[in-house]
Amino acid sequence: MKISVLIPTTGEIATVREHAAIADQLRYDSVNCSHIAARDSFTTLAGLAHLAPSVTLATAVAPIYHRSPASMAQTAATVDDLSGGRFRLGLGAGHRATMGGWHGQDIGNPVAEMREYVALVRSLLTGGEPPAGLRWNSSFAFNGFKPRADIPIFLAGLSPAMLRLAGEIADGVVLWACPASYVAEVVMREIAAGRARAGRDLAGFDICAAIPSAVVEDLAVAHRGIRTELHRYFGLPFYRAMFAQAGYEADIEIGRA
Repeated sequence: MKISVLIPTTGEIATVREHAAIADQLRYDSVNCSHIAARDSFTTLAGLAHLAPSVTLATAVAPIYHRSPASMAQTAATVDDLSGGRFRLGLGAGHRATMGGWHGQDIGNPVAEMREYVALVRSLLTGGEPPAGLRWNSSFAFNGFKPRADIPIFLAGLSPAMLRLAGEIADGVVLWACPASYVAEVVMREIAAGRARAGRDLAGFDICAAIPSAVVEDLAVAHRGIRTELHRYFGLPFYRAMFAQAGYEADIEIGRA
């Protein structure tokens, strides 16, 4: 089992740097940055590369609708090059409210659009013929710089369909706020189905289950913290559907009251 850490892109940059250095000293497998309304995750990771020279640097995760596939491939290849081949590209669909409000982009069919997006990014990294898509197209090609062709791509997955897609086309899946029962009963089943669709088993596929943790003297403080964190997700459709399928629909309604 690998142990990684999610470092916030909020707060004082000195603290962010310190956390990255400590993670490297403690031999964590990877340092991950989410892509929220704070510092840009890619730029932050590039700035942390020299402070954490041994760990993998990863976005967990960046929404596909805030960068074109060409821009995403170019950015990922740059961070990977700057870090000596230690970058992992974590991608997600994001949410309709934020993608529309922040970036002016509409999420249509997230599973189909994710499939197209990843295929195009991989093609651009390998120098292959860019596939034509319904949502994503590009004639971009790297010139005077050859990126690492096999930069790992992980997908954020919540719904069964996105989990199956992750198993089929990605190198790993990133989970967030998924109850243990959902991981055991839904995530494992759907990932295995996706891998089977691609003619592969679970060997070499990483399932990253993010687990919030805290060191406190008063347990009530930790409970209040996680409640505050979870309540922000209860109003997001993708998360509501996941919690409901996990058997927590009534709890969500109580939590929102």
